[in-house]
Amino acid sequence: MVKPLEIKADLVPYSEEYEQYIRKWIECEETFQFVCRGKVFPPPENIIKSWQRSTVKSYLLIDSGKPVAYGELWRREEEMAFEIGHLLVEPYKRSQGYGTKLVELLYQRAASRTDIAKIIIKLYHENPIALGCFMKAGFEITGTTSYTAGLRMIRFVK
Repeated sequence: MVKPLEIKADLVPYSEEYEQYIRKWIECEETFQFVCRGKVFPPPENIIKSWQRSTVKSYLLIDSGKPVAYGELWRREEEMAFEIGHLLVEPYKRSQGYGTKLVELLYQRAASRTDIAKIIIKLYHENPIALGCFMKAGFEITGTTSYTAGLRMIRFVK
């Protein structure tokens, strides 16, 4: 496995031209539940478009000119934070460090703002691979989520 920090990939803002790539990465019911707590598989055709909001900044991880991962930063003003959400890695790139690389780059993007004190991730399903990814990216478990069963993880801005 390549170490996440050695992966040469770029974080770029999301654009609609990649919508169908990303939707295809939700290839099974389990992925649908893990990424967006979806209950009825397959997801609707416009699911990625439905995630785009004014309070959400969406990004792609690009490797060799191709998208390999997708993630979002959700503004949480009341907490002086961003939450990382809808993390999704192309199925053939999973468990190769791309998720950790994406989380690290999203953290760096959010932490560069002076009005941000922490970055939050919520993990709603037992997913040891995702948990390992987040911990490799420097996040720590701080408790459980408040409205749905799951773990709350934080990495404070230095």
